[in-house]
Amino acid sequence: MVSDKIKKIYDTLDELKIANMGLYYLVDLGKVSRDTFPEEDRIEENFIHGCTSYAWIKLLCPDPIQIRTVSDSMIIGGMLALLEKTFNGEPKSSIDNYDGQDLIDGFGLEGHISTQRLRGFAEAVKLMKGTEKLNLHTRMEERISKENVGA
Repeated sequence: MVSDKIKKIYDTLDELKIANMGLYYLVDLGKVSRDTFPEEDRIEENFIHGCTSYAWIKLLCPDPIQIRTVSDSMIIGGMLALLEKTFNGEPKSSIDNYDGQDLIDGFGLEGHISTQRLRGFAEAVKLMKGTEKLNLHTRMEERISKENVGA
């Protein structure tokens, strides 16, 4: 179940906060994806727009969800790897109840990731949902807008 996977990731990152190791964990996950993501899948069709880093998400199977992700930023690569850990093998409908902000909050990463990186993460979630072209206004986008205007 997705909520159990999110809780497990939260618990792991929460334990690592004690030793300030959470970012190292994300970097390690990012390195694994960097080393295993096929170069031929780094194409425009898989590119995640809106992120400060170069990042790609390859949908291998829509249902059950099977994705592969990578970024030139190891932290972003790690965050995207959390999407893989959470949703790979789950039914497509399992992502319907989540947006990028829900997942960041669920992982316990709120306040630790820049708004530009959050925007890219939200775009990856939209790509998984197939809503990236609908220009949905999510809670994460509202937060980014407020931060940009100083509200």
